Amino acid sequence: MISLPILLSLLPTLLSGDTSYQVDFVSRYIWRGFDLNPDKEPVFQPSLEYEFGESGLSMNLWMSFSFVNKELNETDFTLAYTRKLSGQFFLEAGLIHYGWYFVPNFRFEEDTSHEVYVAFEMQEILFNPRIRFFYDFTNGDGIYVLMESEYSFEPMRDVETSIHASLGYNGGQWLEEGMDPGISDLNLGISLAYAWHDLRIVPFANYTFVFLDAIGKQNHFWFGVSLIFESQE
Repeated sequence: MISLPILLSLLPTLLSGDTSYQVDFVSRYIWRGFDLNPDKEPVFQPSLEYEFGESGLSMNLWMSFSFVNKELNETDFTLAYTRKLSGQFFLEAGLIHYGWYFVPNFRFEEDTSHEVYVAFEMQEILFNPRIRFFYDFTNGDGIYVLMESEYSFEPMRDVETSIHASLGYNGGQWLEEGMDPGISDLNLGISLAYAWHDLRIVPFANYTFVFLDAIGKQNHFWFGVSLIFESQE
C-alpha cells in the first residue's frame, strides 16, 4: 500500500504531464474488420490523451459521433502503462472501457464492455514491429491479436509519409456462438503528416481485407484526416 508521503512526492511528476488532442474525420468506422457503420456513414472521432509526466501512465478518452444520425455512438476510456524494457524494446499494458451510453434503454451490464491488453513493440528500427493481445472479459468475451508494422520516411521537409500494415486474429471476440475463430482482417494504409507549429495534419487512406464470414463478406476502403494538437505543461 502506498503511504501518503510517497503519494504526495509523486504528485508533481504525475501532474506535470503532456496533453494531446486529436480529431479524426473518417468516411467509415471500420474496427478489427467489423463495419460498425453498415450504411457507410461518415464519423467524427475526437479524443484526448494525458500522459502523467515520465511515470509511463496515460489515460485516453475517445468518442465516435455519426454525422448522418447526429448521435454519439460510442465512448471509450483507456488507462495504459508503458515501460521501456531494454534497448528499443517496449512493453505496454492497459484497460479499455467501451460504452454505448446513448442506445435506447441503456443498461450498463449489456451496453458496456471491458478489455485488458498487452503490447510488445520495437521502436526506432526498420518497420517498427508490434504485437498486441486483447482480451474482452465481459460482453465481447474473447481474444483478438494484432500484428502491426509501419515504415516512415520524409519525402520533403515537415512532411512525413507512413506506410502501415496489420494482420488480425479473432479468437472468438464478438463472434456469434458456433462461429470459428481465425485470421480475421488484413489492413493496408498510407498517411501523410504535415507539421505546422503544435498541429499535425494527417490525411490517410486504408483498405481492409475481411477473411471471416462471421465478421462480414465485403472488404472496405476508408479514408479520412486527423488533426493532432500536442501541448506540453
